[in-house]
Amino acid sequence: MLTTFYFDQELFDDSALEYPAINNAILESWRNYGCLAVCTENSKNIISAINKVPLKYKQRWITALSSKTFKKTKVRIDNPVLSTLSSIDDFKENYFKNDIITGILPSDYNELFTTRTIDVSNHHLEIINPTNINESINFTTSKDSCEQDIKANEDFSELWCRRFDGLAKHTSIITIIDRYMALNIEYDLNRRKATSLERLIEKLFAYDKKFVIDIYSACDIPNKNINASSIKSYIESTVKKKPYYKDKNFEIRFSLCKDRIFKTKAHDRMMCFDDHVVQIGKGMEIFRSNPIENNTFTIKARRATFFDEAYKELTKNRDWVYR
Repeated sequence: MLTTFYFDQELFDDSALEYPAINNAILESWRNYGCLAVCTENSKNIISAINKVPLKYKQRWITALSSKTFKKTKVRIDNPVLSTLSSIDDFKENYFKNDIITGILPSDYNELFTTRTIDVSNHHLEIINPTNINESINFTTSKDSCEQDIKANEDFSELWCRRFDGLAKHTSIITIIDRYMALNIEYDLNRRKATSLERLIEKLFAYDKKFVIDIYSACDIPNKNINASSIKSYIESTVKKKPYYKDKNFEIRFSLCKDRIFKTKAHDRMMCFDDHVVQIGKGMEIFRSNPIENNTFTIKARRATFFDEAYKELTKNRDWVYR
């Protein structure tokens, strides 16, 4: 869902940044739908260049470059200034290997690129200007992925690629609030089917980095009591024995709370990927081995949801914890 994009210090030479709407469009697209790739060797030049921005916008850019709410990822690029490229093929060769799919180039350099888009390996690479960021194909796709509901019988792998891949690449902590997750894990175990947790970890394994998976679920669904010892045994004897599980890559935390807490304080089912919250109608149900059904679906900035309030209530009302 996140668009990995890039700009260098020359962005701040563009006269369009004198206008509030242009600054707002770039910063809001970044905060809601983007992850800025920052070339380590060039970061000081970008910070210095911010001084060229009108004073009333300067602090917003400084905040964006320092705040965790604006996603960033460090990259190494041999040719870190976009205006030194000669074509979109140069952009592909130098930047796409770092998963960068959108470059923002000052308008003065438009003539450098006779072709400004190219499709590569199911990705759309593009060079855009500050003035047309709202026309970006990649940012538009990211926005659509945040707002469109899930339709019945969607392919799970395609769903993951379109909705979750960009988030997972740039996330370290995934917090799941789903009152029925523990119950469904026990149900799937009895049917000898892969559980939602297993299928999530199998997807995350491909990124070869450390994830903390922090789960909150109900222990006393009406007429169904969850056996905490069976959850513990399942994690240690099943999940951790899977070929795609590595201790260096995963830390699982599992908490059980009373169902009444979910009913009153954490009814909606959510997955929080650091600073983005995914709200799913049927929650982790979409990760189970069953055909996917129609689901409401949104991805929002964490600040725009009640996730923190629900998380706080659950953490102080835990009946059982696995770490």
